[in-house]
Amino acid sequence: MPPQDTPERISNTRRPILNPIDPRNPLARIYLVVLLFDLAEGALRFLVPVYLDTRGYGPGAIGIATAAFAVASLASRLPAGLAYRPDRAYLLILGAGAASALAFAAAPFTTSIHVFTLLMAMDGLGWGIATTSLLTVVMRTKPPEISAATAMGWYVGFNGLGIALASVVGGLLGDWYGVRSAMLMLASVPFLAAALISWRLPTGEEEQEVAQPVHEDTVQAPALTQRLRLAIQSLPTPVWVAALTALYLNVMNNILNSFFPLVGLALGFSLAQVGTLSGIRSGVSALARFTAGAIFARTSARKAHTPLLIVSALTTACVPSIASYVLQMPIWAANGISRGLLRVSTGAEALETTPAGREGLSAGVMSAGLDVGKILGPLIGGAVAEAVGIGNMFRIVPLTFLVIFVFSRIAVRRHRTHQADPVRA
Repeated sequence: MPPQDTPERISNTRRPILNPIDPRNPLARIYLVVLLFDLAEGALRFLVPVYLDTRGYGPGAIGIATAAFAVASLASRLPAGLAYRPDRAYLLILGAGAASALAFAAAPFTTSIHVFTLLMAMDGLGWGIATTSLLTVVMRTKPPEISAATAMGWYVGFNGLGIALASVVGGLLGDWYGVRSAMLMLASVPFLAAALISWRLPTGEEEQEVAQPVHEDTVQAPALTQRLRLAIQSLPTPVWVAALTALYLNVMNNILNSFFPLVGLALGFSLAQVGTLSGIRSGVSALARFTAGAIFARTSARKAHTPLLIVSALTTACVPSIASYVLQMPIWAANGISRGLLRVSTGAEALETTPAGREGLSAGVMSAGLDVGKILGPLIGGAVAEAVGIGNMFRIVPLTFLVIFVFSRIAVRRHRTHQADPVRA
């Protein structure tokens, strides 16, 4: 006789999932894939400058090869989001993992910087497609027992954990086996992660796509252009706010990563102390992401957005003015907490408001914000530092970007309100 759906049984099956690797959590394997992808990619990017330096290439060539990865990743985001379908998810992630693995494996065997750069671009395409698809799966298949903030917190938490471990793993493998062998070892990780853990991937096939209206003035437009325009117009405001937030955070993150070592040395800190501060920020950021679900269950994520942005900007701007190493620690911790909670709060709101069938495009837009910030951060920081000095750059850029971000967010919300209510406008 089949078990009866008693109140106790129903209560047990619907109780909140508080552990990301809970057997009841269909996203547990996705989080593990995210961790392995970020770990492998981060370790590779850690080793690339060292490998190219041993080949006799200078900073210019290293910068171009690194930029090729970021540009290719950015270029893949919207196509990957548009191409996503539940029945394609496994093939997208598997194919992307294979592309990254092939680029990993081939890179140590080329002596041409041009071929190496193309391989980095190939890796970037694989990375962009895989991570966009993985975020889409999270957005599409989140079970009701997990809140949006918890699901996004775990996603970006495992993302941050992989990045935090990457430099350690890359450094240890490079020391033990040499840079070339380390790159070859890492080559298998993205493909095996996609192949083994994406088996029977949760796809949310039960969800039906929402048909988007086709306006008369777009009937004659080319099919792809029309589809893209209507799809983008259908995205809710929180998706664009999340993308702007991601851009802002990655600009700040890459400025700190690229230029604080120089500031820290000028303040009299050792390289170990500089690294420790960065580790503090990464550690508390990861902790904030994993606990964000509980935090935002008790407070409004939207109301916390502006205060967290201000904390992020002020703590970044304070860095060159504090000569005490002890006082630097809480500054970096506060910066990490604000970064972690901002990633979760905006992503969770985007997850909750994205219409069915548009999860892929939303994931692509939000991920593109991260890529743009990754590209712009070092460029803007370097240009401003050349003009006014590194210390003043730290004081000017964060506050300027904060003002730009706030006005951009207001403009986006007003534009979307105007679109939603043209008669009143």
